[in-house]
Amino acid sequence: MDLKTLWIGDRVEVLSSSNQGKFEGISKDGRARVLIGEKIFLVTADNIKTITEAEYFPDIHEFLKNDVSEVKKTVPLKIKFDHTLDLHLEKLAPHMQNELPARILEFQVQKSEVFIREAISKKYPHITIIHGKGAGVLKEQIEAQLKGIPQVRFTFSKNGGGAVEVWLD
Repeated sequence: MDLKTLWIGDRVEVLSSSNQGKFEGISKDGRARVLIGEKIFLVTADNIKTITEAEYFPDIHEFLKNDVSEVKKTVPLKIKFDHTLDLHLEKLAPHMQNELPARILEFQVQKSEVFIREAISKKYPHITIIHGKGAGVLKEQIEAQLKGIPQVRFTFSKNGGGAVEVWLD
């Protein structure tokens, strides 16, 4: 493989170990720098191949089939309450940057659930949830979550579709 064709962040597999990680650049000696977990490994060009998102995250589609109500049972979450919740990972939980997308999505959905329930209990008339634009996976999860709560009305009109305004009854 020609390492110069790879982009930082590309998903790769180390052929000799079947470990999967992210391409982090080329070392001074010409080997690929591959982030696996929290460690960087130096790998020769003939021992690496690119992989698809589906190969790297095979459990994401299974996770998305799960009922959101199952997710909220797994981890009790406490949040500092405000009228706005930003679900961007760098603001919400920077320590989770290297987690699998399915785990990140689960965490974001849990935080959203806690945030909505807290707003209802505090009798807030209006809240905003910033989910970002991205591929729309988180947006779909938030929309499904909101549809399951009878005390809310919502629209995806803020920030060009990157946030949802929620009115609480």
